[in-house]
Amino acid sequence: MRKILGSLALAALAATVSTGALAQTPAQIDAALKAAYDKYKGLKEGANADYIPALAKVDSNIYGIALITVDGKVYTAGDIKSEVSIQSIS
Repeated sequence: MRKILGSLALAALAATVSTGALAQTPAQIDAALKAAYDKYKGLKEGANADYIPALAKVDSNIYGIALITVDGKVYTAGDIKSEVSIQSIS
């Protein structure tokens, strides 16, 4: 469930960050990313999928968001250095 809500946070963030003529400043993008991260960082609902061994091993306390804009700028919040199976983020 946390992964789904994290995806919702990312979708909300994507809706906040414009890619058109109303482009946001880096500070506005950082603020939107931090707001999305802060909203869901304490969520402890759900459980790791245990039917996929690689997912069963993932620390369920890690949480991070990475946003890459169409011009290649990278914005991050939270646990972004943790290595997890691609199923955790797809």
